[in-house]
Amino acid sequence: MSVAAVAAADSGLMQAQARVITRCILNLILDEIARLTEHNGGDFVRAAVELSIMQATRPADGMTADAARAISVRAIATSLGIPYESCRRKVRELEAAGRCRRVGPTRVAIVTEAIAGPAYNAQCAERWNNLRGYLVELTAIGFDFGPFSQVSPQIAVRAPTRVQGIAALIDNFILRLIEARVSTDDSITDSAIITAMMSMNAQPMRHDHDLAWKYAGSETPPPDSARAPVTIAMLARRLRMSEDSIGRRVNLYVKRGWVRRVRGGYLFSMEQQQTPEVHQSRHMTVQRFLQLVQALRSLGIDPARPDAA
Repeated sequence: MSVAAVAAADSGLMQAQARVITRCILNLILDEIARLTEHNGGDFVRAAVELSIMQATRPADGMTADAARAISVRAIATSLGIPYESCRRKVRELEAAGRCRRVGPTRVAIVTEAIAGPAYNAQCAERWNNLRGYLVELTAIGFDFGPFSQVSPQIAVRAPTRVQGIAALIDNFILRLIEARVSTDDSITDSAIITAMMSMNAQPMRHDHDLAWKYAGSETPPPDSARAPVTIAMLARRLRMSEDSIGRRVNLYVKRGWVRRVRGGYLFSMEQQQTPEVHQSRHMTVQRFLQLVQALRSLGIDPARPDAA
């Protein structure tokens, strides 16, 4: 069954559980953003460019980098919604760091060392453990994966080991979300900051079963009293970005009415979260995550019992 067919058949169930699953998914997304950004010295745009190169040129055998799978700098810039010259500059930085290589005058590919070796294998295992923890968390608060078992999975990724395959699936999940958000936010950096603020505002409901289900659905937004303000410093730590960069953007969000200053920090506007665009983005995020879950099932992993894998 296609994603669209499942969405139509289970729309009521999805709406009723949308916020519960989204709160958990956003934390997974933020963990991955922080990991990528820290690996790139606090530069999230460069991190996204590296991820785009990795996913586009990941070798078919999962092992040896293949020049035939190179991607053009312009294609990366278009997919991420960033200026061509900015993208070219980030690619040059990645080349200088030895994390990608030039293939012809305008195309690049990932280097084998970036997707192989003991350090990479350990990172893959750590990322699977992190994802597994979120699956356990969702089950613990009562989320039922069963009704969504017919969602079409992500396309399988060949890899030497299962944990490397899982890491590649996570990379694909994150990259598709980054690309999709380009049309709804000013930039991929704005998308990351807004995601972090929404997630951190919702932390009080994440582990409280009663609160989680009281404000579970798309049509049951929590009041400000149930949300936690977030500071610029907290956002910077969560995203591994500089406070100056985040502070400038948050001030812009305040001027636009997306964010309100309150005692203790900032709250992302609940009115903004109730717009059709944000509802659509939330629905797309959940669908992408359920596709990831289905791909895990194809690897023999039960999302409701991931520790048994």
